[in-house]
Parts: sequence; structure tokens; C-alpha cells
Amino acid sequence: MNIVSNDNISLILQAGESNTVEFKTRVSGSHNSLPKIISAFANAEGGVIIFGYDECRKLADGITNNELEALRKVIRANSLEGICYTYTVQYKEKTLAVVQVEKSKSIIIAGGGAYIRNGDETTPLASKDVISRILSDSETSGATSSELVLERLEKRVEQLYDQLRHSQEVYEDELQRQKEEHRNEMLSTKKSNWFFCILGVVLGGIVGKIF
Repeated sequence: MNIVSNDNISLILQAGESNTVEFKTRVSGSHNSLPKIISAFANAEGGVIIFGYDECRKLADGITNNELEALRKVIRANSLEGICYTYTVQYKEKTLAVVQVEKSKSIIIAGGGAYIRNGDETTPLASKDVISRILSDSETSGATSSELVLERLEKRVEQLYDQLRHSQEVYEDELQRQKEEHRNEMLSTKKSNWFFCILGVVLGGIVGKIF
């Protein structure tokens, strides 16, 4: 069931960010931040991330279909489809994207680590809390002996290690992509500057000959 709707979006925006609500003005840059926020919500009480709304200006800029697909791509790349999904709502003739995150029974690692929601902030989960969550998962899974608890604990640690490794790989790939984009932009700027320098010299020579 969707938490946010066309009927209640105005009230949610007016209430502001909280332990279960976060606003993002733009989709750009979400490759790094979105997985962390999803992890934080999933490891707390769940929540919603609303894209296309600027809380400081109290203004909705909205999002495009391409931006919505970009959000879904980030979720798929981090294998987070099992705990969250996306949909859109309308607010003042603008389309806002909602990423709805469910509370997870087991710890969720994404964005290079495990995170938790503290008020309206996303913070890394302390190592002792990670261990506590793992032990809690083992106890609630029905293990009745120390051997079974240890076995389940080992399996869970292996799963978390795989999640962390995958999360780190996704993060590093995205970082490399951003560096490559920046390098190409710098190269394009240099080429453009050289072009105008050469053009200036040529035009200067032509003008000099004329006069």
C-alpha cells in the first residue's frame, strides 16, 4: 500500500523531513546518496524519499520520466528491489517521485555500509549495533542451540559480506563513471578554449591585413 498519495502529499510536504520522510530536490547525485538512505530507512522504521521538492524554497520542481527511470536503475544496481519500490504523485501540476522503503527484519547493507535513521539524518550504523542486529537475527530465526546459533550467525555474516562487497563494487563503479564524465568535460572545455584561441589569432591576422 502506498504511503503517499495525491490526497495527502500536501500535508506530508508541510510536515517536513523526519525519521520516516526525506526530500530530494533533484535526482542527480542520487547514485551515491539513495542506497544509503534506503539502508537507513530499512534498518529503522521504513519511510519514503520524495524527489522533486525543494524544502528550503517550499517549491516543487518535479521530475521527468528519465529521472524516474534513473532512480529505478539505482535501486536495481544495488539489488534493493526487495525492500523498496517507486511510484509518482501529483502536486501543484508537478510530478514527484516517491521511493517507499519497508522496514527490514534483517540488517540491510547498501551504499558501502549499513546505515540508520536518526531524526531527519542518515548516519552509519555503529559496528556494535551491526553485531547486535546479526545476533538478533540469529535468535529470532528459531535457533535453539549454541551450535545452530553459531551456524546461522556464520551464514548471516557471509551474506552481509557479500552484500557489502557488492555495494562497494557498485559504489566504486559509479565513482569511476563520475570521474570519467568529469575528465571528458574538462577535455571538452580545453578543446573549446583552444578553438576560440586559434579562431582569435586567425581573425586577428585577417583584420590586420585588411587595415
